[in-house]
Amino acid sequence: MSIDGLNDDTLIQAVASGQEWAIEALYQRYSGSLYSLAYRMVADHQVAEDLLQEAFVAVWRRATSYSSQSGAVHTWLLSIVHHRAIDYVRSLRRRAALGSVTLNEAEMISTSSEVWEQVWQSVQRDQVREALMKLPLEQRLVIELAYFQGWTHAEIAIGSQIPLGTVKARMRLGLMHLKRILGQMGVSEL
Repeated sequence: MSIDGLNDDTLIQAVASGQEWAIEALYQRYSGSLYSLAYRMVADHQVAEDLLQEAFVAVWRRATSYSSQSGAVHTWLLSIVHHRAIDYVRSLRRRAALGSVTLNEAEMISTSSEVWEQVWQSVQRDQVREALMKLPLEQRLVIELAYFQGWTHAEIAIGSQIPLGTVKARMRLGLMHLKRILGQMGVSEL
């Protein structure tokens, strides 16, 4: 059997046992769609390439943590790249915000009544993030791509290589689960 004929689960098991040929096969199979996701999120070719490489290093190191019950290998790979890109964008925003605020502005901000609103919004964001982490990986990924990255259902289907109907079903189920989880956390409306 050729490497092309091996399924993703077999490849990830081979990666977990330290087989370099398997990580190369996964890279050949998915680097294009993973790079596209990273580039779409960061809009910089070099950064997207770096994120892709970092993701595959993480896969090499953590392949044993993959579980087929939490989703397909491709979805797991998309999630790794997605989260690395989000971390990168957040770090840019933090650095930009720190560089643009003077000491006087920081003092004015801290005494402003808007601080309480910002704190409340931060608490709400944390609650949503916590609830999202409780969703199954497939549902969380489509919700994050749609609501945090602005992808359409069709773009998610193409980028994730899953049928459009599956994207819509995962979105619907994920939002229902999210609403239930937030309700259990005592969050009625955001």
